[in-house]
Amino acid sequence: MANSILTRKRDLIYLIFFITHLPVMLAFDLTAYYPINIKPLWMNDLRTWYVATYGDRFFYNPPAWFGALTFLELVYHLPLTLWAIPALLRNDPRIPLALLVFGMETSITTLVCLAEMWSWEELRPEQKGLGGLGGMYGGYLALGIFMMLDCYARLDQWIARQKGLTPVTKKRL
Repeated sequence: MANSILTRKRDLIYLIFFITHLPVMLAFDLTAYYPINIKPLWMNDLRTWYVATYGDRFFYNPPAWFGALTFLELVYHLPLTLWAIPALLRNDPRIPLALLVFGMETSITTLVCLAEMWSWEELRPEQKGLGGLGGMYGGYLALGIFMMLDCYARLDQWIARQKGLTPVTKKRL
């Protein structure tokens, strides 16, 4: 029998992340893909409030490449999230491989967004800082890096056991 998600602390963190990531994607990030006749007005109101509060240019004057990242969220993040939630609950052995890729992709794209955001001169310091976009994007980056390193270590341990090698990583992160 698989270990309970409650005994797998890192997987529990990932599960909580994906459970919260799903409504954020569906109610905010991906709403540009909704047909206007089915998009609830509150989604526009939420975006208006968010832009007014945080000054996130990605949602009112994005650079040309940002659409590609949003599309990646639609075709990769959304399906992976829908798979990861039940997979984490059942302790699917493919979780480390899937989350290694997700963590790496998320870290790279979020770092690019942070670098862009820090160049926006119109933002106030509190909007760039931990209580603003810096904290939101920075937290996402930190989780992506942690996920990538954790899943790399898990796969390294598994490969080392299978092949009789000495693992590159320690037993636990």
